[in-house]
Amino acid sequence: MNALNIDFVQRRRYASLLGLLLFSAGVLALAAVATDYLDARDELERVELKQARMQHPQASLRQHDKTPAAPRDDTQAIERIAAQLSLPWDAILHEIETHTDPTVALLNLEAQGATRTLRLTGEAKTMADVVAYLSRLRESGLIEAANLTHHEEKSVGSVSVIRFSLDATWKAPS
Repeated sequence: MNALNIDFVQRRRYASLLGLLLFSAGVLALAAVATDYLDARDELERVELKQARMQHPQASLRQHDKTPAAPRDDTQAIERIAAQLSLPWDAILHEIETHTDPTVALLNLEAQGATRTLRLTGEAKTMADVVAYLSRLRESGLIEAANLTHHEEKSVGSVSVIRFSLDATWKAPS
């Protein structure tokens, strides 16, 4: 009878060449990502410091000069902003939106609160659509006057459209 050869300690397999290559590629990728992360963190710190200096230039000057800054008088600016905020912007925009139909596409709206004027830029398929939109705005209870200031025919691909601008003034709030 032959002797039974039992080996209770199994030999470990050595790593394959593919495993070693993948491990080294992972280590290189980790090093590249860590380097990029550290560079990005340093750049972020530089940008935050620059932004802090730009937002508070008087504070950095005062630290160097050690002189107190004089208080600024911003009452006129505050009054101007309060006057702009008290204008009926919601009602005006609602009025413009309700008088716009699918045949007219508004592209731009510029408003001047002090003079109560609007400049609307839009596009329509036909000039009749522009005139109908203009007449609907004139019939509005909030719009005091509306006038067509410019129009031109443009071709967008195979479709021609009328690009128009109109000026409108709204009634003073009562």
